[in-house]
Amino acid sequence: MKHLKYILFLLGSCLFLSCIQSELPNAEADILSCTVDPAILRKDPIIQNDRIQILVKPSTDITKQAPVFTLTPGATIFPESGTVLNFSQPQVYTVTSEDRQYQKKYEVSYIISTISSMYSFENVRLENGKFDVFFETDTNGQNIMDWASGNSGFGLTGASSTPEGYPTARWAAGKVGQAVKLTTQSTGALGATMGKPIAAGNLFMGEFDLAASITNPLKSLHLGVPVDFVPDGVKGFFKYKAGPVYKENGVVQPNKKDTWDIYAVFFETDTELKYLDGTNKFTHPNIYSIAQITDVQRIETSNWTEFYIPFNVLNNQTIDQQKLKDGKYSLTLVFTSSIDGDTFSGAVESTLLIDEVQLIH
Repeated sequence: MKHLKYILFLLGSCLFLSCIQSELPNAEADILSCTVDPAILRKDPIIQNDRIQILVKPSTDITKQAPVFTLTPGATIFPESGTVLNFSQPQVYTVTSEDRQYQKKYEVSYIISTISSMYSFENVRLENGKFDVFFETDTNGQNIMDWASGNSGFGLTGASSTPEGYPTARWAAGKVGQAVKLTTQSTGALGATMGKPIAAGNLFMGEFDLAASITNPLKSLHLGVPVDFVPDGVKGFFKYKAGPVYKENGVVQPNKKDTWDIYAVFFETDTELKYLDGTNKFTHPNIYSIAQITDVQRIETSNWTEFYIPFNVLNNQTIDQQKLKDGKYSLTLVFTSSIDGDTFSGAVESTLLIDEVQLIH
């Protein structure tokens, strides 16, 4: 009986402590969602680690806007969610955790400008002190688009301790100024264990879904950003060298050689389709036109070599000019050092350099 009472006492104590722990104040300070009037949006708000970008129609009065935020449980925000502010310049919000021990600042921007058609890759920042992020600015120097890549997913493997060892990185000796270096990298022991032995260098217009990269890699690519023009072609300069050993899911394929890819897709968005992904990037019925480098153009070269690829319109479609004006058409432009890297096939050390890219429209 004494032993029974002792066991019941211990169980009760554990339950009591569990209740206390479950009631401890939350130590997180994150913005989970951002809500604005959907009538002004060109794209759903983009929430990143320490910034939020809200792409709105050109007619929007950004001097009087009041975004509403959902926070981690118990957290508070200043200025308060729903406060009317002037977003002619980005506004900084501070989120404080429920336990008051942690604060996180977010830069929130309303962006009227659409992306340009010339990309020289001179703007780059170091994200979390780990890897490079390329971005585009408007005439006032405001960030209007981050180029996406799989760098954050590669970071989970711990396979590199320097930005230069990530699949997507800056390269000082560009065609003009700086360039992008895309390199297929080994993901090390952890990546191999997870069935993802390589990570191809990639750069694309859109967003990278880190959570999906673990469970469903093809869904991790959220391809597309709003544009107000209809593209006719893509041109630019490249260098390429294939890695020495081609593998499929970690198995050497002695008769195969790696190659690179560039493609662009122009498509209409609607209530059902906000972006394309790796499963429908060439097949969704909302696609208006596609441009892709040909097998003949995919050469190895150590010299800066110019490429041009035209957009091919599918099924004789026509453009709705009002939808174009309202930001209902999106474009993605994708570069990768291994054409089959999204299925973890390719050669480690395959390297694609890209610079001075222009969309013709």
